[in-house]
This record gives sequence, structure tokens and C-alpha cells, in this order.
Amino acid sequence: MPIKNIMEDIVLSVVDRVIREENTFADAIEFKQDVAAYVLNRIPSKYVTSERGVLHSKLESKFFVQQKTDILLLVHEALSIITKRRIASSIDFEAIKKKKKIFSPHLIGEVLEETTFSIVSDINVYLLLNGHPASMIDSSWVNPYSTSKATMGYYHFWPEVDLAELPEGEEVTFEIVFSHPKFESKSVMFSVMPSDNFDPSKSKVIPIALLKLKEGENASFLYD
Repeated sequence: MPIKNIMEDIVLSVVDRVIREENTFADAIEFKQDVAAYVLNRIPSKYVTSERGVLHSKLESKFFVQQKTDILLLVHEALSIITKRRIASSIDFEAIKKKKKIFSPHLIGEVLEETTFSIVSDINVYLLLNGHPASMIDSSWVNPYSTSKATMGYYHFWPEVDLAELPEGEEVTFEIVFSHPKFESKSVMFSVMPSDNFDPSKSKVIPIALLKLKEGENASFLYD
């Protein structure tokens, strides 16, 4: 068997799923190879030389949480950039880098139903700073973020940090609030250390959030 980078199959699978299930990107199928190339150029390759090696590596990769979050984030980033280019409005990382002096990392996390670990669509995820919705570094990032099956329970933000309001050497504390009509509200507090090192490819992973159904609610809707 020829040598193969098994990350190609994994990335293409994620791209196919996101495009298929996320209406926002429904017209991006013709750019699938471009999206996959964007992601593959930003993650480590993993080469195998046997069918057994392919199977083992696929199963192994499925359970690497950091790897999954990195791939999903990059797929959405690539789709956002590529689709926005069609309307001449792509994210200009160089302009952001020149404009800002300090940056927060990307924030990415996962939210699921607590007993079955099922994916839940339409959870509104709010990122708060000092009790108010945090500003995003670019208009292509939204707050709140609404989950869908295509995001596989993941959400992500890239908040803006105001240097004038940040004491030197101190972390910034954010709150994430999860809201859904069938679930009890939940919030998570965490801190990040801003940096003058601009690196769009790296993110901070927020601990998984498990939501509890409200009393009297039935989980059957999760399987519709």
C-alpha cells in the first residue's frame, strides 16, 4: 500500500459534514478542496503504510479532543474566509495584526447533554466580559454563538482585548453562559493571558460543559 496521510480523509470527512449540515455554507461545496487544503496546511500530517495502520489511526484520531477542536475550528475559519472572499469581504489578518497590540487566543469549547453526551442544536452560547457581551476581534465572529449538529457540540469565539483597560501582566476573566429553552442555564468562568504574539492558528480549549434538562422535559427531541 502506498504511503498515505490519513489526516486527508479525516479532514475531508469533517468538511463534508459541516457543508452538508450547516446551511450557512451550503453553497461552498465547490470550494471543498480549497477548504481541506487550508486545514491540512495547518495541522500535523500523519502517515501510514498499511490498511491496518489506516484503521488504527482513524480510530485513534477520533478521540483526540484537541485535534478534533483544531480541525473543526480551522474548517469553519476556512469556510468563513473562502465564502466571504466571494463578496470581497474576507478576514484581513494582517490588518488586525497592525491595528492591535495585544490579543486574546481563540476560545473553543464543547457543550453536550449531560446523561447521553448528545449534541444539542440551538444552544445560545454567550461570551461575557464584566457582565456584558464581549466584543469580537472581527465582524465575522458572532456573540452569541448558536450551536448546530454541524458544529458537533463545539462553539468558538475570538474576543477583542482593550489594552487601555488591561493592567499589565494580568489575566482577563470571561464568563460563558449557555441558554436553551429545554435546559437549565449554566455558566463557566475562566481566565486567559493576553499576548502580543498574534497566532490565528492556536486556541484555548474551554472545559466541556454538560447541560441538564429542565424538570419535566424529555430528551427524545435530541434524536429527531
